[in-house]
Order: sequence, then C-alpha cells, then structure tokens
Amino acid sequence: MRNRILALVKPLALSIAAIAIFTLGQSEARADSVTFSTVGCFGAGCIPVAATGTTGSGTASLVFSSQSVTTVNTSTPSGFTSADLGTFTLSGVGTFSATPFTLQVNQTVPTVGSGVFGATLSGTLIQNGSDVRIVFNDTFLVIGGVSYQLVNLTNGNTLTLDPNATGGITRITADISAAPIPEPATMLLLGTGLTGLAASARKRRKKAKSAQK
Repeated sequence: MRNRILALVKPLALSIAAIAIFTLGQSEARADSVTFSTVGCFGAGCIPVAATGTTGSGTASLVFSSQSVTTVNTSTPSGFTSADLGTFTLSGVGTFSATPFTLQVNQTVPTVGSGVFGATLSGTLIQNGSDVRIVFNDTFLVIGGVSYQLVNLTNGNTLTLDPNATGGITRITADISAAPIPEPATMLLLGTGLTGLAASARKRRKKAKSAQK
C-alpha cells in the first residue's frame, strides 16, 4: 500500500518542487499595466458617450467629461494607483431632481471588458453654495481581475459636486489594483505534473488488470 501511495504522489511532488525552484528565480507575474477609458450618460436607459450633460430647473447645468484612454501602473508599494474616471462641471442656479447617471469603465489591458457604476444626481445649486451630489449604487467593480474602487466620496457612496472649485470641476477618482496572474511556465510545470500523475494511475490500473488474468 505504501509503495502505491508513493507512486501516486511522486509525479505531483516533483512538479511542485520544480515550480518552487522556478519561482525563486522569477518575479511574480502581475497585471501591472492597466489601460482603460470611460464614458457616461444621464437618464434612465441612456447610452454612455464621451461627453454629455443634463439640466435642472432654472439655469442649473451639469456636464460630464469622460476620461480618455489612460494607462496606469499598479506596481506600487500600496498595490494600487489612483486615477480619474472623468469630471463633472457644475454651473448656474436651480435644482436637479433624482436624475439617473451611468458611468461605464472600458478596459483594454490586461483584458478587454467593461463595468458600470450606477448613480443618481440630485440637489440644489444656489449662488454661493450647493448640496448637489451624485450618490452611487456601488463603489467597487472588477474587470478581468482589475478592481476599481471609487474614492473621494462622503458617507461612503456620495460624490459632492463643488461649484466653487476651479472651473466648477469635480473629479471622479478611483484606486485601481490588479491581481497576480500565473506565470505561463508555472502553469506548464503544474500541468506536466498532473499529466504525469494521471499517466501513472493508468499504468497501475493496467498492471492490476493484467495480474488478475
């Protein structure tokens, strides 16, 4: 019985040992480079575009400007880097009443995919101040192993729009991080070990059948 167990485990053990040795001489592969862009839109069932806007009562106006194609490197001590996902420009006076907003992130590196942040715009803009805000339904999404976590929010999910900022511009910012991905050679070694394990098991079964004849 002991010999059978050793014969079963040996190929896999050898594969694991080879992986460990290989890893010592190689840095961990990471999806360090992340390339993305954004689009957005206002209104229920809207189609996100590069630049769009909405109006409230009076002269209140809000314009969203997308983030053009941007590449960031997440290989930092913190494991993430911060980047803008677009900007809002607020102007005039008046009230916005529960207007849906959609922010779509389009990623091309390390994998192609997209994700959506849904939110609602509301609040009143006056001459010397504002309580205009965008409340996000979710503040975190993952695209192909890359996470986008919205930051510069209050109450956990609220982006307060500041008409007194330079140009009335408020930025949407996210911390972007990428998960490790397996080295191709590591996956090959592991696959070789598993293949060897399966072949060994088949060989033992054949011997057992031959012995029974």
